[in-house]
Amino acid sequence: MAKKRNKLRDFRAAELPLPPKKPARRALPRVAAASVPARPSRRSLRLSLLLDSLAMRAGRRLLARLLGNLFEIVLYALIAATIGFASAWYMMDAGSRLTVERDGPWQTWTRAGAPDADPYTKAHFVRAGWLALNSATARYYLAAKDSSGEAMFADCDYTVSGAAPAGRRWSLEAFDMQGRGIDPGPGRAVLTSATALFGPEGTLGIAISSTVAPGNWLSVTGSARIQLLLTVFGRTDQAVKAAGATRSALPAIVKTGCR
Repeated sequence: MAKKRNKLRDFRAAELPLPPKKPARRALPRVAAASVPARPSRRSLRLSLLLDSLAMRAGRRLLARLLGNLFEIVLYALIAATIGFASAWYMMDAGSRLTVERDGPWQTWTRAGAPDADPYTKAHFVRAGWLALNSATARYYLAAKDSSGEAMFADCDYTVSGAAPAGRRWSLEAFDMQGRGIDPGPGRAVLTSATALFGPEGTLGIAISSTVAPGNWLSVTGSARIQLLLTVFGRTDQAVKAAGATRSALPAIVKTGCR
C-alpha cells in the first residue's frame, strides 16, 4: 500500500511531457511578399520620372497656350470695344460728312427730325434732349467755337455779324455744353427775327455778352463754355435762292474781348 502511494506521488511530481511543436507555416511570408510591391528597379524609376516630367511640361505648355489665347481674346475685345465706343461717341457728338454739313463755325445735322434718319443723328438729339423738327421745316445750326476756331466762354464778348439767315424766321439762343439754357440775367435769353434790328441790306449784328450792349443784345452770365444754337425755319433751297445767298451765307462769330 505504501508502495502504491509512493508511485502515485512520484507520478504527480514528474513533469508531464509537452506535445511536440508544429513547424511554422511558410504561407505567411508568401502572403506578405505578395501584398508588398516589389521595389522598382532604377531603370523603371528613371522612366517613370521622365514620363512624369514630360506630362508636366505638356500640361504647362497647354495651360500657357490656353491662357495666352484667352489673354489675346480679352485684349482684342477691349481694343474693339474702346475703338467702337470712341468712334460711336464721336459720330454721335460731332458727326461726319455723311450726317453733318458745316458752314463756317456752324454745323447742322442734315437728317434731323427725319423718320428715316440714321442712328447717330437720332442719338445726337436724344442725348441733347431736343425734339427736332424735320429738316424741311427747320434747320438747326450749332456753333461751339467762333470763326477763328477757339472755344467760346460766357465771360467773353462776341459779335455775330453778317447776312441774315435765309428763311421765313429764325431764333438765336445760348446753351452750355450739356445743352442746358444759360441764365440771361437782366438781358434777353432768345433773339428772334421778329425782335432783331437789321442794318442796311438786311445785314445783322448781334452782341453776345454779360454786359449791356446797344442794339441786338443776347445776354449770358457765368464763365463756363457756351455754344450758340441758330434755328432757321423754312430754310430750303428755294428760300436760299430767293434771298440771293448761298449755303455759306450764315453770319460769322468774332470774339471782341474777355474779362
